Amino acid sequence: MTVNENANKGDKAILIIEGPEIKALNLKNLLSDGGHTVQAVTSGADGLLWARKNKPALIISDVATPGINGYQLSMEIKSDEALKDTPVMLLDGMTGPGDMINVLNSLADSYITMPFDTDYLLNKIKSLMEDPVIYENNRADKCIELNYSGKRYAVRSGRGQMINLLLASYEHAVFQNKELNRAHEELKLLNERLESRIREGTAALSAEVSERRRAEDALRESEERLRAIVETASDAIICLDSRGFIYLWNRKAEEMFGHPAVEAVGFDMHDLIVPERYRERARAGLELFWKTGSGPVVGTTLEIIGLRKDGSEFPVELSISAMQIRGGWHSTGIIRDITARKAEKEKLQQRMEELERFKKATIERELRMKELRVRLEKLEKGR
Repeated sequence: MTVNENANKGDKAILIIEGPEIKALNLKNLLSDGGHTVQAVTSGADGLLWARKNKPALIISDVATPGINGYQLSMEIKSDEALKDTPVMLLDGMTGPGDMINVLNSLADSYITMPFDTDYLLNKIKSLMEDPVIYENNRADKCIELNYSGKRYAVRSGRGQMINLLLASYEHAVFQNKELNRAHEELKLLNERLESRIREGTAALSAEVSERRRAEDALRESEERLRAIVETASDAIICLDSRGFIYLWNRKAEEMFGHPAVEAVGFDMHDLIVPERYRERARAGLELFWKTGSGPVVGTTLEIIGLRKDGSEFPVELSISAMQIRGGWHSTGIIRDITARKAEKEKLQQRMEELERFKKATIERELRMKELRVRLEKLEKGR
């Protein structure tokens, strides 16, 4: 940026020589918003030219400016009889003793190291403008040379600049300590909140885990009870999925049909327990059931013929119920072996038939006896 000749002039103007640090701060807008007249340039040479023409109330320079850097600019200002009483503030990040020596030799009135708080910077600017530091070096003071960390430094500033730098360094250290304490307190508070949330979350998670475990235990207990009921039932219990494949085959079914569960689960029921001559009709009846959940065999008790693994057939009583699972119809069949009942029924039928025959025979004997008595009576009367 070149010097703006139309900028506001006067002894209340603040000259800013911008570098990367100051641009990042947007210091020009901050000071303008605070009611100050501000002129900003981007090089030390332009800043020196503007200062000699307008004599600002304060010069703020980034150390890292192109051409003439902040240190050189400050020395030029302080060596100029017309400008030497103009306060100069340098901004930069101090990285070593060499930077401190450069500050001392630059004769700057104030030096602020990065990073810092904006309010702190604005207060320092206000202080310099209202009560500028005025001192003169003792001409008898000589250049001080020293070795530090293997390097040799020459300090040409007087005691005034040294004290000023020490005070500025002290203020910055105090500020940084406050910032560090504030950050520490914020971090402590954040950790406490985080620990509180972790404890709350852990408690909630523990409660949820406990509740889930109770639910799982209750479900497991319910499943065990159901399994015990199914496995100890006196009738065969067989469940079919929506494709007609077996997925439940209890112990009584194993005993009744001779197939262990590993040979039945996952297989078509008809191929295992329905005699071949009935399979086509049985499958046709189930087709309607898979589509509608109803059919002539659902909700009724039937007497049919079952097929054992060894090929033998036996009478069974079948009850079928329907249930819908995930949009598909499943069926549960309860099958009872009625071989003994059928045998008892046949025996009872035989006995009833025998009694009927005995009854008829008895009646016939009685009739014949009656006829014989009538004949005897007639013979006796004929005599």
